[in-house]
Amino acid sequence: MNEAPKPKPIWIDSETGSEQRRGAAPGLAWGWLQRTLRSGEAAIKLEKSGYGSEAAPLLRSALEHSIRLVWADSGEGQFVEIAMLAKKDTSKRMLAVQHEGWRFDEAMTDHLKQHVDTDTDEFKDLADLKHLKHVIDKSPEEIRARLKSMYLAWLAYTAASHPSIDSAEPYIDRKPRSSYMALLSTSRPRAAADCAAVSILALIGAAHGYSRITGLEEHFAPALHSILDQHSTYFIDQPSH
Repeated sequence: MNEAPKPKPIWIDSETGSEQRRGAAPGLAWGWLQRTLRSGEAAIKLEKSGYGSEAAPLLRSALEHSIRLVWADSGEGQFVEIAMLAKKDTSKRMLAVQHEGWRFDEAMTDHLKQHVDTDTDEFKDLADLKHLKHVIDKSPEEIRARLKSMYLAWLAYTAASHPSIDSAEPYIDRKPRSSYMALLSTSRPRAAADCAAVSILALIGAAHGYSRITGLEEHFAPALHSILDQHSTYFIDQPSH
């Protein structure tokens, strides 16, 4: 992955905001690809160390970055604009919640204000797409079909990442047909290779999206097919016994 050729240079014809955003797209896509890859690697290492349940936020992050990259490839994407809208919104909220016991230093405050002051009126109608559900709902049918497995997994790992029944469940051992309940200080074992399967799913999607955004399909396609061949059992329904 890290040995992939770099995208071809993008010639910026003007200083307009749209041209600047077009020039920023490969870098943003590369950052998201790396976050997908490294989050998956970190989740697998946690699982091998007995922290499979605690890896849920990492897997959630890997899936969300992958979904964004696959969706950006649809041509409807404008993913740089949506990232800017999200950064503006987050910066505004961070500045608003400061209080006497917790204030940012001057440099951080100025940095956040720069994002708040960014002119986004040209694409403010994309604001709904900051939320992943709207990305799925408003995607063309072929993109929804491509994303539905990752979105389902993202929902599951979202529940396991936030305070919920799902996040508490691994630390409670209930015996069938009994009122007995043991409180555990370590999580119950998960199904083997859960983290690897989800990480591979996310990486395939992210690499595909990145390769399309940057015009590097020729480099990535053979590697993606090789991954699918090696790990086909993760993606093909197995007969029940």
